[in-house]
Order: sequence, then structure tokens, then C-alpha cells
Amino acid sequence: MEEFRDRVLDAVDWVFDRFYDAKDFLTQHPNAKRWIIEGVSCVVVGILVGVLTFNILNHEKKKLAVTDENAATPVQEQGSEENIEAGSSMDGVNPDDFADVVIEVVDPGEYASNIAGWSDAEIEAAVTERSGHLEGNKYWGPVSQYWESKGITGNARYCTYLADTANKVYSPSDFDGIAPEVIHAIKNEMYARHGYSFRDQDLYNYFMGQIWYEPTVLPADFSEKTFTETEVKNLDMLNSIDPL
Repeated sequence: MEEFRDRVLDAVDWVFDRFYDAKDFLTQHPNAKRWIIEGVSCVVVGILVGVLTFNILNHEKKKLAVTDENAATPVQEQGSEENIEAGSSMDGVNPDDFADVVIEVVDPGEYASNIAGWSDAEIEAAVTERSGHLEGNKYWGPVSQYWESKGITGNARYCTYLADTANKVYSPSDFDGIAPEVIHAIKNEMYARHGYSFRDQDLYNYFMGQIWYEPTVLPADFSEKTFTETEVKNLDMLNSIDPL
């Protein structure tokens, strides 16, 4: 017991010795106190800046997070996918200028690039998880029939783009006889491929049923400058024939 008490007293003496050493040091070096205060201030400012930066980045991440609540009610707004006007970059260009371009509307040879490496099990799981979005959807019925007419069945219908609008320039004649809902879906697919988060309930649910779709950009943050020259040409043409 006495040995323990002696150790405690030694520890207390050591603490007091260090305290007086620090006091003597500050007395002999008047600038040391200022250096310590400045150092502590820099550390505090650094921590505050780090916390502020983290909160800003976290806020942006949450802002891009899309849930079913974000797509509650169909909204018609200027510049949205429902009333896009032909892009100014194609002013004065007649869509009939592309009439001599002979291209298949759908090239189902490959899945969307972001899921091309998925296994059959991963695709099946994703299709099952998202299948609820397509129940009663007004676009899925016509699109499903369209796929069947092209010989595309099963899970491939959820993995493949309706049209290769990013790489091929289409003409109005390429879409002769295609249901209006399918044409409208193809036009909006161009936005979906760039992560556009649809406010229209039917469009949102239709694309959520496509396992390649990843909504990451809110309408207010989307810029049509994202589109390539080929996409702009296709968008202008599709706007001219889209009946919806």
C-alpha cells in the first residue's frame, strides 16, 4: 500500500515539475505563448474547414439521391423531357435531309455498357427487384410488344437500349409504324442514358424498370450541353415526330 502511495506522490510531483518547467519556459520565451495560440488556432480553423467541406459534399450527394418520393406527381415544366423544343444547333435543318439514311431502329446485339459485364444471376436479381415499377405502366405495354416484334424477349428487354441514338443518326422514316408511346420512350431514353431523373411518374417508373438506368441528375441540374452532336440531331428529329 505504501509503495502505491509513493508512486502516486511521485506522479503528482512529476506533473507539478512539468507545470513549473512550462511556466519557466514561457517566462524565458515571451513569444512561445503567441506561437502556441496561433498553432491551436490553425488546427481549429482546419477542423472547421474540413467539417464544412464534408457537409457540402454530403449535401450534394443527398441532393442527387433519387427515391420514389422525388417522382411523386407528373410535372410539366419548361425545358423538361415532356416539352423539349428542337435544339438551336439544328435550326434550319430539315429532318427529311436524313431520309436517305438506312438504319435499323434497334440494334439489340449488346446490352447497355454499364451492365454488359453482369452475370445472368445479377441480371435476374436486378430485373426482379425493379419489376414492380413496370406494373400498370403505360409505356411498358407498347414497348414490350415492340421488343417482341423484334424478336427480343426475356431479360434482354430490360438490358438493351431501344435505339442507338448516341452513335447513329436516324430519320423519321425509321420510326414509321412504331407506337407513339415507343417513340416517346426512345426520345426520353436519350435523357435517361445521361442519368436524368424524371419527374413524370410514368416515365420515371418505366426507366426504373430498365436495369441499366441510374438516375443521378435532378432536372434543375441537367444541361442539354451534355448531348453530343449526334444526339442533338436525333433529339431534334424525334421532337418533330413525337406525338405525345
